[in-house]
Amino acid sequence: MTKLGCLIIDDEPNAGQLLQDYISKVPYLTLKGICFDALEALEFLSHSQTDIIFLDINMPDLTGMELINMLPRDQKVIFTTAYSEYAIQSYEYNAVDYLLKPITFKRFMMAVGKAAAATPTPAQAEEYLFVRTDKKMIRVNLRDILYFEALKEYVCIHTKTQKIVTYKRMKELLEKLPAHFTRIHNSYIINGHHITRVEGNYVLVDDKTLPIGISYRDPFTEFIQQRAL
Repeated sequence: MTKLGCLIIDDEPNAGQLLQDYISKVPYLTLKGICFDALEALEFLSHSQTDIIFLDINMPDLTGMELINMLPRDQKVIFTTAYSEYAIQSYEYNAVDYLLKPITFKRFMMAVGKAAAATPTPAQAEEYLFVRTDKKMIRVNLRDILYFEALKEYVCIHTKTQKIVTYKRMKELLEKLPAHFTRIHNSYIINGHHITRVEGNYVLVDDKTLPIGISYRDPFTEFIQQRAL
C-alpha cells in the first residue's frame, strides 16, 4: 500500500502528540506536519498536499468546522474533539469520521481504515516514475528497479539492465514509493519484490549483497516479518 500522508491540526499539544504517536505505529501512514491552529494549517496546505487531515473542532480564530469549508470537497478529514455534541454536525461536512477525545488506538485505526478505503491509490505512483537525468526525463517502471543507492546529493537507480543517476534526496524519494520499497541503510532503498535472501546483517537483492544499517534493522525486520510464514 502506498503511504498516506497525514496532517494534524490541533491547538492542544498533548492531543497532537498522541495522534503523532499513533501515526508512527501504522506502517502505511506518514506524518506530513502538525499545525496548532487553522491559519497555520491554511499556510501549510497552500504549498503541501496531504491524504488525511486530523482536524480539531474547537480552535481559536477559525474552528475546524469553518476550516473544512475552505478545503477541497474530496479532502479526507477526520474530526477530533472532546465534545460529543458536534458528532451529527460533523457528518454534514463530509467528514470521514469523528473521534471523541480521549482517542483510543483501536478507534483511531477504525477511522484510518475508513479514510484509506476512501483514498484512491494513484496508479502512476504504483507503476512508474519519470526520472530527470542529463536534461531529459526517463520513464522507469517500478517493477524493474532493484534498489536505489545514495551518492551524496544524487541517487543511482539500479535495474537489471541500467544505472540511472538523478539529483534527489533519499528521504524525499522514499515518500514517493509504494510500501514494498524499504530503506535498509543510509545509502540503500530496496525493492522488496527482488529480495532473494536475508542473512545476518546483509540482504541479497537479485545478485547484489547489500548491508543492513544498525538503525534500520528493526524496521527491516518488521518489514520481513509482515511477509513471513
